[in-house]
Amino acid sequence: MRLRPTLVTLTAVTLALAGCADNSANGSQAASPAATTSAAEKAPPAPPMDAKAVLTKLTVANLGTTHGTVQDEDNDPNNLLGRPNGYTSRASADLPGGDTEADKYDIDRGLVIEVWPTADDADRRSKFVQDTLKSMQMLGTEYHYRADQGRVLVRVSGKVKPSLAKKVEAAVAGL
Repeated sequence: MRLRPTLVTLTAVTLALAGCADNSANGSQAASPAATTSAAEKAPPAPPMDAKAVLTKLTVANLGTTHGTVQDEDNDPNNLLGRPNGYTSRASADLPGGDTEADKYDIDRGLVIEVWPTADDADRRSKFVQDTLKSMQMLGTEYHYRADQGRVLVRVSGKVKPSLAKKVEAAVAGL
């Protein structure tokens, strides 16, 4: 009969000690060195790029960009900046071959950078622009390149020579 009270006491003490166990890094349940090392080796994801950063990198790539400017809500020609279903940042620049007489910040001047919340949003924008240009050929053509896991859409006017467009493509691929 003494076995039952002893068993109950041992069970209660075991449960109490288990509830007080130290689960911190200093406790006996600390992560193994291999788990700590593999977690440390994983770099945190890079912060999303914005149009200014992309423009800076493309300017440094010596593509001939001039008059590079970041747009804000007051001078965004598409009125999409910061709006629902719109891009998060936008920049533009002149490229050799572009029309320097075109409206300020316009794609016809050479280069436009649009940063979207998701790659799907950038896909929809690219498809919309390309479909519109195909159906209304008098509007011209554009080259489209993607960066930052597809969120950045770099648009180059079809007026720019194909050899320069290839250089822009290579520069965007290196972002």
